[in-house]
Amino acid sequence: MDENKFKNLMLMAKSLQELEPERSDFWRGFQRGLRRLYHGESFGTESEHELYLTCAKGDYRKQLQTGYRAGYYYDHLTIEGAKDVQPLRKIIGLSVAEIAEITTVSPRTVEGWEQCKPMSKPALELIKKYLMI
Repeated sequence: MDENKFKNLMLMAKSLQELEPERSDFWRGFQRGLRRLYHGESFGTESEHELYLTCAKGDYRKQLQTGYRAGYYYDHLTIEGAKDVQPLRKIIGLSVAEIAEITTVSPRTVEGWEQCKPMSKPALELIKKYLMI
């Protein structure tokens, strides 16, 4: 990731943190993950990084952890259609229910996407907007 892209993403995330107070933790986590991606091991400690990536028992707030993963794995996040939902969901640690909430569909619909059933363009765009990809 080049410096301009890093700075632009950080600026967007800071703006969205103010504009979406209900998702403030996600955007704070996103910024931390993005910094770790850009600066590497010189940002944060290894143990902190591991906690953000592996904690599943609520040691960190879910939105903060999800944001960190989205920022850290930003260069690897892609979604072109239904076939990408499950891998993307697993990378950043979202549940089927959370993807359903983001896209305003039922969890069964998300499960269908994960079995490669067609996905609507508005749902695809909502996921891209949510993750800034």
